[in-house]
Amino acid sequence: MLKKFALLLCLVLTCSTAYSGEKEHRALAEELIMITDGHTVMEKMKAQVTMIFQQITSQMNIQEADKPKLEQYSARFDAILKEDMAWEKVKNQYLDLYTSVFTEEETKTLLDFYKSDLGKKVTEKMPDLMQQSLNVARTYMQGVVPKLEELTEEMRLDFEGANSQEPGAQAPQEEKKQ
Repeated sequence: MLKKFALLLCLVLTCSTAYSGEKEHRALAEELIMITDGHTVMEKMKAQVTMIFQQITSQMNIQEADKPKLEQYSARFDAILKEDMAWEKVKNQYLDLYTSVFTEEETKTLLDFYKSDLGKKVTEKMPDLMQQSLNVARTYMQGVVPKLEELTEEMRLDFEGANSQEPGAQAPQEEKKQ
C-alpha cells in the first residue's frame, strides 16, 4: 500500500512539474510575442481587410440615399472584425505555435535578444525591411515572368504538336537559331 502511494505521489509530482514547465514556457512565449509586436498582427490584418472592404464599397457607386444602409453594413462588418479577429481569439494558437517551434531555453534566449538595443531595432525595422524585400522580389519577378510564360507557351505548342501527330511519326525538329 505504501509503495502504491509513493508511486502515485511521484507520478503526481512529475505531471505537476511538467505542467509548471509548460506554463512557464507559454508565459515566456507570450512575452516574446508581446515584445516583438506579434500581438498586433490581427490589428494589421483588420486594417487590410477594412481597406479591401472600403475599396469594394467605393466601387459600388452607392447613392446618397443609400448611405444609411451602407453605414449599417459597415457597422456589421466592424462587429465581425472586432469579434472574429480579436487577439484574444487567436492568442492560444500563437502560443501553441511558438512553444512548438522554440524550446523554453530558445525562447529565453530570444527574449534576451529582443530586449537588447539591437533586438529592439530589429523589431522596429523588420516590417519595413520585409515590405522592401517584397518590393525587390516583385520587381525581379517582373523580368522573370515573361521568360517563364514564353517557355510554358513553347512547351504547350510542342506537346500539342506531338499529340496531334500520327502514332509512330516524329515531331518536326525546330531549326537551330544562330
